[in-house]
Amino acid sequence: MSYQVLARKWRPRIFREMVGQEHVLQALINALDHNRLHHAYLFTGTRGVGKTTIARILAKCLNCETGVSSEPCGKCGACTEIAEGRFVDLIEVDAASRTKVEDTRELLENVQYAPSRGRYKVYLIDEVHMLSTSSFNALLKTLEEPPPHVKFLLATTDPQKLPVTVLSRCLQFNLKNMNPERIVGHLAFVLEKELVPFEDAALWQLGRAADGSMRDALSLTDQAIAFGNGKVTEADVRAMLGTIDQQFVYAILQAMAKADGQAIFNAVNQLAEQAPDYQGALAELLSVLHRIAIAQALPDAIDNSFGDRDQVLDLAGQIPAEDIQLFYQTALLGRRDLPLAPDPRSGFDMVLLRMLAFKPQGVADLPKAALTAPAPGTPAAVTAAPTPATAVVTATAATAETSAAPAPNTVKAPEPAKPAAPAQAMAPAANSAAKATDANSSNINAAVANPAPAQPVSSAPSARAAVDSPPWDDEDQDASSLYADEDQGPEPVPSPQTPAASEPSPAPAAAVDRPIVETAMVEAPVAKAAPAAPTPSAVEVNKAPSPSPVAPANTPPVTAPSSAAPVQQNTIQPSHIQSSNVQLSSAQKVENEPADAAHSYHLVTLKPSDWLGLYLELKIGGVLQSTAANSQLVAVEGNCLRFVLDQANANLFDVGHQSRLADHLTAYFNEPVQVQISPGDLTAETPAATAVRLKAERAASALNSLQTDPLLQKLEREFQASLDINTVEPL
Repeated sequence: MSYQVLARKWRPRIFREMVGQEHVLQALINALDHNRLHHAYLFTGTRGVGKTTIARILAKCLNCETGVSSEPCGKCGACTEIAEGRFVDLIEVDAASRTKVEDTRELLENVQYAPSRGRYKVYLIDEVHMLSTSSFNALLKTLEEPPPHVKFLLATTDPQKLPVTVLSRCLQFNLKNMNPERIVGHLAFVLEKELVPFEDAALWQLGRAADGSMRDALSLTDQAIAFGNGKVTEADVRAMLGTIDQQFVYAILQAMAKADGQAIFNAVNQLAEQAPDYQGALAELLSVLHRIAIAQALPDAIDNSFGDRDQVLDLAGQIPAEDIQLFYQTALLGRRDLPLAPDPRSGFDMVLLRMLAFKPQGVADLPKAALTAPAPGTPAAVTAAPTPATAVVTATAATAETSAAPAPNTVKAPEPAKPAAPAQAMAPAANSAAKATDANSSNINAAVANPAPAQPVSSAPSARAAVDSPPWDDEDQDASSLYADEDQGPEPVPSPQTPAASEPSPAPAAAVDRPIVETAMVEAPVAKAAPAAPTPSAVEVNKAPSPSPVAPANTPPVTAPSSAAPVQQNTIQPSHIQSSNVQLSSAQKVENEPADAAHSYHLVTLKPSDWLGLYLELKIGGVLQSTAANSQLVAVEGNCLRFVLDQANANLFDVGHQSRLADHLTAYFNEPVQVQISPGDLTAETPAATAVRLKAERAASALNSLQTDPLLQKLEREFQASLDINTVEPL
């Protein structure tokens, strides 16, 4: 008996033997079991995913002598003849070879006749997209209303070429490509049944080379068995497919992690001895870089299916994540440009040299390991985040004895890529809170709750001075001199001895608008008798810059840090942190109030002008928020509140909003309230209009601060730069 290839020998004969395509099988099985059969089915998908196989199994299910079901017996005459391809009532047509309209007319002449042996006459038209336009037109009417004994099964790899008139007359099923995991599992099952020894790594090579096609995978397996003399090994499969041994790729990446150019070219020379395809070499390099990036983000997601899990995790710990991204992008572009190189080897070498020459700019060298937490009872060092936008300070409360002692050693933050002025390097905590509030500009509650315009970092006196005279204005002074005295830092100010029972009081409230770096530099405990200055509100802080803090009489003078030296932060008390983070939005203040706090408004004294503040405290959400935000309180008549809704926003209004808003007000005032809402013309500003106005004012303030910034003016003057006002957004 002649040899039968694996793709034909192991073709599924029933639905249970199908690998994948569960979304198609479930629909067909349910239709067969419940006798809900359509007259025309269209199966689409790439080559080798099971279109014709499913069509033949469906023909068995329809004509099995035991009855129509999703489980054909496989033993009756109809099932046997369909499996052998000689069933008279299964007409298989290759549309690629019978494209003429005469062939289609000849085919349809016999549609009206009943089947000879089976229950249904099944027309299986493969590659149906190859039919001509005239053939489709001749098929349309019969395809729409065929005789009850006729079923059409169409298969195509290119459904876009089918007329919509044909698509609308068929039930369409789109078959998916097989993933490598499913292909490898099926190949292992087939080889075990065939008693062929194999290696898992070789099957993974075949699964990736099949590119989603199970038929291609079985055909490649046949070829690999013949190439390997009855066994499937990784080395034989790599030689057969012409792929690159990944050990060369790992050798290149190991040398790249150490920035060792000599080791890189030694690995490339060893790779060149194998006469590789350099396009394939770059593809293997991209595949390994992808696995390394996944390992850095989700280490548990890396399996050992390629046999390289340990090597991937090792490289993920050696190479920074930003370098991996740069290497991947460089290799991707190099693969595209490789045909333009004088020869493939030189193009491959230039890709590696480009990876070695460039590093991500403006990225701080982050520490490899996390900092350990300090032991209980010991003062913690201040850790300054490398990001210049915000400053996160962590501190523990210190006793009076430790506050009188010299400042402990601190952990210095990694140096930034470029030196910056201290006032610009770390923004005040108040401005960072304003950023968080303005991030959701579409939220009306947050926009109205923070009415003060966002002040730029340079609004503080010290910050403005740093902007007016940046350190790089002086041509005689090198920018690197800014960090000349980094190891020493500002000398700590000695603190006077205080009794053990005394506690350090908070820092003077006048210093809250200064940058955090200045507030957190020196800890000067004050005697308990010294009164603590009241903390100003967020609105008062934003209105005008605060004057320099005045130290009490029993406090030693505090020396400001030099603008030319980096700031080294000392241990600070929690009271300093509280005094620095004073800018809170009104919505945050309301959320932080205890549940039994008194409300700001009372029904007996409520006036129409109080509606904006009352709206903020109600915290209304959903569609009701749109109605309430665009309404004006016009009258308070006892327990009845009358509103006028803006006519332009009345399309979402519903009568039920009156009772829902009344429920919110009843819960707020703790007494029954009635609400009447009627669309009309407004005479005052609604909360929504207030939010829009405040946002416009903040945008204008931000644009004005940029246009008047001396550094920006210098850039425009010396480099002919221009400010794109469409990209300016308030903080």
